Amino acid sequence: MDFEQHMRYPSGVSEEKLSRRFGLYWDRNMQDWELEISDSGRISDFISVYQNELDNDDDKFTLMGLIVSSLDDVAAEFDEDHQDNWKTCKIILEKEYFLHYSTIVYWCQLQSERDNVFAITPYIREVWEKVKWNFNT
Repeated sequence: MDFEQHMRYPSGVSEEKLSRRFGLYWDRNMQDWELEISDSGRISDFISVYQNELDNDDDKFTLMGLIVSSLDDVAAEFDEDHQDNWKTCKIILEKEYFLHYSTIVYWCQLQSERDNVFAITPYIREVWEKVKWNFNT
C-alpha cells in the first residue's frame, strides 16, 4: 500500500498554538508533542475545542493526534466516560478521514505483524475498515 501520498505531519505552529490554548508545555525541539503531553484527564476538553473552536485543518489534524494519543493512554481500560469520548472521536475520524489519514494509519500499525501494537490499535482499525476503500488500497 502506498501510504505516503496522503501523509501529513503535525505543524509546529499548531502545536504551539494548541499548547497555549490548553496551557500545555511546548518546545520547538519536541519530536512527538502529541505523545509527550497526552493527558487522558483532558480528552473531553480536547474534543470540545476540536468541535467548537477549530476551523484550521492543521490545528484540527494536530489536535486529533493529541486526542488519539490521550485515548491510547486509557484504551486498555475504557470506562464509560472514555467510551463516550472514543465514540465521538471515532465519528470525527470517520467523517474527516481524508484530514486524519496519517493519524489513522499510524495508530492502526497496518504494516505490523503484531495484532495490537498500541492499546488503541483495535479501535482505530475499526475506523480503517470503514474508510480504507476511499484510498485505493
